[in-house]
Amino acid sequence: MTLTDLGSENPLQAFDGLLGAGRVIPGGTEASAYLRDFSWYSPVLENALADTTVDAVLRPTSVEELRACVATAARLGVPVTVRGAGTGNYGQSLPLQRGVVIDVRDVAGVLEVAPGRVSVLPGTVVKDAEDAALATGQELAVMPSTYRISTTSGFVSGGSGGIGAAANGDLWDDNILAVELLTVEEEPRTVRLEGDDVRPVLHTYGTIGVLTRVEMRLVPAHDYTPVIVAFRDFPTLAAFAFDLVAGDLHVRLCSVHEAAGAAMLTPIASLYEAGEDVALLWVDSGDVPALRDRVAAAGGRAIDWTAKPHISQFPFSHTILWARKAEPTSSWLQCEYASDRAGFLTQVAALRDRYPGVFLQHVEFATSAGRTRPLGITPLVGLGDHEESLEELITFCRDLGLIVMNPHSYVVEEGGFVGDTAQVVALKTSCDPFGLLNPGKLGDSFFTSRGLTPPSTRAAATRRGR
Repeated sequence: MTLTDLGSENPLQAFDGLLGAGRVIPGGTEASAYLRDFSWYSPVLENALADTTVDAVLRPTSVEELRACVATAARLGVPVTVRGAGTGNYGQSLPLQRGVVIDVRDVAGVLEVAPGRVSVLPGTVVKDAEDAALATGQELAVMPSTYRISTTSGFVSGGSGGIGAAANGDLWDDNILAVELLTVEEEPRTVRLEGDDVRPVLHTYGTIGVLTRVEMRLVPAHDYTPVIVAFRDFPTLAAFAFDLVAGDLHVRLCSVHEAAGAAMLTPIASLYEAGEDVALLWVDSGDVPALRDRVAAAGGRAIDWTAKPHISQFPFSHTILWARKAEPTSSWLQCEYASDRAGFLTQVAALRDRYPGVFLQHVEFATSAGRTRPLGITPLVGLGDHEESLEELITFCRDLGLIVMNPHSYVVEEGGFVGDTAQVVALKTSCDPFGLLNPGKLGDSFFTSRGLTPPSTRAAATRRGR
């Protein structure tokens, strides 16, 4: 069903009346820019989402306008997908059903900075929140590597970790203190969630409610220096990085790259030698002398960051962008290695033995409740039949004990981030009673595995009863 199928009322005119000229973009060529993200990293998703379409894009400028859009969509029964800057990699903000996309980037602003907390509107660019925090001697506990353009609500809804995770953990480590969201009803309610109650909103692709306020944890600010550490043996570098993050130096970022992948980071590749495995570090400036001593003692070398690009342009999923530029047919995989040092290094060695030159190990480190977590965001080069070879590789990784988060699916639970499922289902039922928010992203398996009838089955039964 499209907006034009909804009867005598012209839905586009209804939204025009709410937002005014230029704030409602009809589907078609003009709307195509809002139907793109970085899901093209995956050949599978690139094909699966190729026919994504939308009836209109709505661009509210205030929470009040956002509320009016949600209320109108609920009244008309129109599917709603909320979008930030479109920096996601799994098609989080690309609609699977026609309806409206709501671009929240103009619903922006820092509301309050307090000790340990910054409160912002949903479209606020994360860098603006970071800058506001820095003005008070604080910094964000964790922020996406795309923080210069990402929105806070997009990070909460579609992200997981990023810069700061090495010291402070990811979104689930109490780094999102509270959110407020609108329910998708004809008279939307504002629901405030704090503490553990926030968890169902994290990385569920905007399927639970429409965020209107995000409150992020702040920590004391540090002055940072970017440093490259280079070794000639990847297992040695991996062990050094694990110990560094688990140790007493303050590390905001520790991004480790096997030599073949490091060579693909072309703007900085001239800073180290061919064949060197490297770690990109963002460390407290006062800890740099101690870092240099430890690198030398371990047999590596520390290299000054003299490149023009900021260090944030290379870690996390940025690495996949550089790999795709170097090898256009390459793909990628996300996984989590063992959190014990010996188990991690055993997995590193096994992957090098089984997939040399194919599984280009790239590890980002996070710290959660005192536990060091090596997270793989790995370029894959030279896979044959991609889907069959990928399944074989995923099976190998799981047999090794790695947790695989499949970046080749747009379904939330395939990414491995669903927590308390009963909590998620209860909040979804309360806040989106008509199932209009980003339909299809939770997926049938999300419901059937919890003993519930999936939406597609209910819809089919409804159609048969007509």
